Amino acid sequence: MEKVRNILSGKPENEPNLRIGHEETTALTNDEQHNAPVARTRKDSVLPEEPVDRGQWSGPLDFLMSMVAYAVGLGNVWRFPYLCFKNGGGSFLVVYFLFFILGAVPIFIMEVTVGQYLQRGAMEMWKMCPLFKGVGIGNVVIAFMCIAYFCVIVSWAIFYMIASLTSTFPWETCDNWWNIQEICITGKENATVLSTLVQNLTSHGLRTQTSVEQFWERRVLQQTDSISDFGGIQWELLGLMLVAWLIVYFALWKGITQARKFVYFCALFPYFLLFILLCRGLTLPGAFTGISFYLTPNMTKLAETTVWKDAGTQVFYSYGVGFGALIALGSHNKFTHNCYRDAFIMCCINGSTSILAGFVVFSILGYMSVIANKDIAEIVKPGVGLAFQAYPEVASNLPLKQLWAFLFFLMITILGLDSQVCMMEGLFTALEDTFPTILRKYKKISLGVTCLFFFILGIPMVSHAGAYWLTLFDSYGASGIALLFVVFFEVVGLSWGFGAHRVRSALKEMIGIYPSKIWLVFWKFTAPLVTAVLFIFCIAKYKPLEYPHGGEYPLWAEITGFCLSACSMVVIPGYALYYLFCRPSSETFAQRLRRGISPPASFKTGNPSAPYASAEEMEYIDAEKKAKHFA
Repeated sequence: MEKVRNILSGKPENEPNLRIGHEETTALTNDEQHNAPVARTRKDSVLPEEPVDRGQWSGPLDFLMSMVAYAVGLGNVWRFPYLCFKNGGGSFLVVYFLFFILGAVPIFIMEVTVGQYLQRGAMEMWKMCPLFKGVGIGNVVIAFMCIAYFCVIVSWAIFYMIASLTSTFPWETCDNWWNIQEICITGKENATVLSTLVQNLTSHGLRTQTSVEQFWERRVLQQTDSISDFGGIQWELLGLMLVAWLIVYFALWKGITQARKFVYFCALFPYFLLFILLCRGLTLPGAFTGISFYLTPNMTKLAETTVWKDAGTQVFYSYGVGFGALIALGSHNKFTHNCYRDAFIMCCINGSTSILAGFVVFSILGYMSVIANKDIAEIVKPGVGLAFQAYPEVASNLPLKQLWAFLFFLMITILGLDSQVCMMEGLFTALEDTFPTILRKYKKISLGVTCLFFFILGIPMVSHAGAYWLTLFDSYGASGIALLFVVFFEVVGLSWGFGAHRVRSALKEMIGIYPSKIWLVFWKFTAPLVTAVLFIFCIAKYKPLEYPHGGEYPLWAEITGFCLSACSMVVIPGYALYYLFCRPSSETFAQRLRRGISPPASFKTGNPSAPYASAEEMEYIDAEKKAKHFA
């Protein structure tokens, strides 16, 4: 009993770390009272008493590189530029950085910290706050939606990569079978011919199309005019998507912690290519016109609701919060790893990469506006294919263009694959923790079945209307209101249920220092408020999804989109109601509610060195606390 008396008398310094229950002890210092860690007993532990072999990173930089591979991906190089272009360039940047500071960084740090501290995936970790277990299910569903289409984007990139292995790029000319020659321009026409062509087409209500644009729409996608016109399967893309899924499977079948070389290559190689792209893009005629559009805020755009919605959701999407993958990656860390430092570094890297990719794309768009004799806001359609129209253009103007084009599309392929691998790891870790008997024992088989399922799910997205279906999944299922809803309840569950003070205390226990108390304000107030306001804003100012060429999606597609959003949203209140009213228990409603929103006294973290408190010691602690309270 001596060690218990020491704790209660305020002398814990020379004793092992005994975890006190979710009610704070009165004998600790004021700071420590508020940040008391969670107790563990040998009896009735919430998580399994025997540690599970999750696999841990083998090197000090492995975790950081895995986060770079995950968070720095298509969200930065593919999605950020097209949203920035769609929303007026500099206006989007202003709103983006506002949400970055107030929302993304605090949530990013919290997810990584909790994953490392609890050593569990997104679903299993909510045993520390059972009422919010629906959030873990929502994380899995959000990841599910995103995983469904990332390999489709990879298949587009591989298609371009193969097409670049020709002496003349197929997107450089207008005399191919897929071109509409009357409106097609290559950018090599002289100014007089181009001006005459533009005037003639304008008088007939038509516009010019670049050869790059026609190659994308009429050759790669073989795109129909609407989502209602399915048009059959683009068999080349289907085969390439199968190749992408095979790569994902073999990258994961021994576990992500064993795929060290794959992770390092995927994290670092794209930066080499981005810098080459930037250097070439800045030397093109008209590049600074594009850069000016990128950096100059259009104040009238700030009044448009889509700018705020797209910027807010892009921040969460780009940083990968709400998908459960950061929690899963953090759970593979050693308990004492400095995840706080790595999370900060990662936030800076991620934001910088988005800005860098924006410079690359907009320098190319400026060049394209010069050669097409059009305003930069009209140069290409602001859809999911923006990067696949900008990058081919710059590749055509480089020496040794076949080499660089191949490498550029290899970069897009790598970015898509590494994000897909990390998201699959997050999803599979959550499922594996929930169903360990089957999934962990037969991991290779169950992983193969999961990959096959997602391959089948992606088939509609490689149809001739596939880009429209992908946009539907991207806008409704993996981002937008669904992502904001899940992130809001995740932050509330962690900062108010588990406790922001416990997150701060967890960092102290793991890295030896308390982070600033300003994080308590961010975690408890700023991040939830920003997320809630953005969610309400998106609902109140909702606008139907539109095609890149204009016109709204049909009503049935909108309804399908809302059903996709609902898949991740309804599970949160649904599980909470089940926990409070449907689970067999002799407890009163108030007791269930209290148990559901607070970590139990027997809750067990991932610290392998913390000793357990026996049942007798816990009873003694409770008695002493009550005595002090009444005294």
